[in-house]
Amino acid sequence: MTTSPARLRTARFAAQGIAAPGLRPAEAVERMLAVQGQDLGQVLWAIGVRAPGSTRDDVRAAFDRGELVRSWPMRGTLHALRPDDLRLLLSLTAERTLRTIARRAAELGIDDALLGQARDATIAALVGGRALVRDDLFAAYRAAGIDPSGGRGYHLVLQLAQEGLVAWGPTARVGQGLVLLDEWAPAAGALPDRDEALRRVLLGYLRGRGPATEVDAASWTKLPLGDLRRARAAAGDAVEDLGDGLLDLADRPASARPAAARVPTGHLLPGFDEYLLGYADRSAQLDPALADRVVPGANGMFLPMAVVRGRVVGTWKRTERRAGHLVTVTPFGALDASSVRALEAAAARYAGFLGAPVATTVV
Repeated sequence: MTTSPARLRTARFAAQGIAAPGLRPAEAVERMLAVQGQDLGQVLWAIGVRAPGSTRDDVRAAFDRGELVRSWPMRGTLHALRPDDLRLLLSLTAERTLRTIARRAAELGIDDALLGQARDATIAALVGGRALVRDDLFAAYRAAGIDPSGGRGYHLVLQLAQEGLVAWGPTARVGQGLVLLDEWAPAAGALPDRDEALRRVLLGYLRGRGPATEVDAASWTKLPLGDLRRARAAAGDAVEDLGDGLLDLADRPASARPAAARVPTGHLLPGFDEYLLGYADRSAQLDPALADRVVPGANGMFLPMAVVRGRVVGTWKRTERRAGHLVTVTPFGALDASSVRALEAAAARYAGFLGAPVATTVV
């Protein structure tokens, strides 16, 4: 069976749950398994756009209650996810991540002794339910005789996060506070064996992104392709082969198939959004000839995207003004009047999320 780009966009957009009503912020993230989030402001909107009607404060509250955390579950990149899904992913990915960063850690003079010293200092600083922003934790490191400068503090926290010791939890005036993961959000149960963990990760990946290929899933998790094939075997009849290498859930939940009439046609998605980053092959959503308009110079920085009927048609940016915000949409080409209206409606939904007026201009 051949899946056309248009059908693939439609199916993926539905799976992503963008603008589909019915889910609270933590439920929207659970459906996605993890949402890329190295920029806190962008990931708050990535969650909000999948939980329409929620506000920025609603999403922050999910972190403040311990329903969501932010950490480095894969690719050495921050993601927002449920605490138990973080534990699940780390059980598969942490060893590979630590091998990937070992050379840089050695260059920074991080050895087992220093890591142990940082572990003790971190526990002492955070035990008892305390949460510290980065600068305050680094002050505790200095008091313990650890120099966090030059990237050393960041790498120490990254390594401790791979152990599952810490994660970014409650929101602060700027950023988030670091917490002891097991104290802040105790595990609901024991971790499964490797085959079951792989099965759960594949199903979670497809739930929020399918149809997709094993290569797509391997790119997203940075697990070996052999592990994804092992996951496919473990998933059995829960996964359906669509042809052309595409896989999807065999019994996709009704909540992931919103009626087209209920979902707007225009959307302003944040930078680094999973609608693009969730796949190795993004050509169904974005013309490859226009990829450098979203990722200028292929530098890994994904700009916020304007999307109409599932296709990325431009980028956008937000500028704070005294009376609110200005959203400027830069399309790749001329947009028809209905597309402009759809993006203006998307900006109005963004204003509701921010709780502030938003003016829109299409340049």
